[in-house]
Amino acid sequence: MPSYRIPSDDRVRASLVRVFSTRQIVDSQRRLKALVEKDMKGDERYRVGEPRLRLLAIDSGLVDLEINCRDTDEMRSLIKCPVCGARLKKVRNMTVFGGTVTLGYRCERCKYWTGLKRRVPTRYVFTRRA
Repeated sequence: MPSYRIPSDDRVRASLVRVFSTRQIVDSQRRLKALVEKDMKGDERYRVGEPRLRLLAIDSGLVDLEINCRDTDEMRSLIKCPVCGARLKKVRNMTVFGGTVTLGYRCERCKYWTGLKRRVPTRYVFTRRA
């Protein structure tokens, strides 16, 4: 049996509110995880995963997310957003001859975008909304 417990979504959101009430910017996802787990520390040890924490922070509306990415040479079409898992929309442009061409993809939920050369997220910067 593990020596930790998994907190509910409401408990994690409450901890996010407390963390961002004391600081304006958290410069990495790993640092945010450490701060939230430290805030939830009490009688029991709670653990929360980084992807789950990122999704809860995006959905809470409490923070703005800045996504730093690196380019790859891979030219594959994307269906799901690598940041939040939502469906990506194609960014299209009209050609001179009346057809359309895909320029890239963007996510409506978290504002991730990529061109035809795929961008891979490397760092997330969380900023408290005013």
